[in-house]
Amino acid sequence: MRHNNVLAILKERARVQLDNVSQQLATLQQDRQHAAAQQQLLHHYRKDYQQLLRHEVQGGIYSYRRDNYQDFIHTVEQALSAQNAAVERLNQQQQHLLGDWQQSRKKVNALQVLIERRHRRNTLYQARAQQKSNDEFATRRFQGKAS
Repeated sequence: MRHNNVLAILKERARVQLDNVSQQLATLQQDRQHAAAQQQLLHHYRKDYQQLLRHEVQGGIYSYRRDNYQDFIHTVEQALSAQNAAVERLNQQQQHLLGDWQQSRKKVNALQVLIERRHRRNTLYQARAQQKSNDEFATRRFQGKAS
């Protein structure tokens, strides 16, 4: 019976670890989605300002305004580059945590299998003990009537 308690404790600890990793994964997923949304916004800013610059250049633009547009587009591109790196870093962290989650899940499942096997073994042992007891009782009773 003590072995069952140890397995149950180990399974509970593994379940807590799985829950923790699941929570970290959910938080990281939210962070990744937020970073990806910011990435898309920066893409749109760059595209919009490039179109505005082209439109104004076609109509004639002062050089200082063109330089301002180009400086702003360059700043957006730097921000986009940094955001791309952040999204990639979050993707890598997500892959790492996903591996941790899978390992934790396997551990919980393996411990559950061990607990179920132990339970089936104990049930079979108890059934055999009960059958042996019944057989002995029947044998004594039969011998008592035969005498």
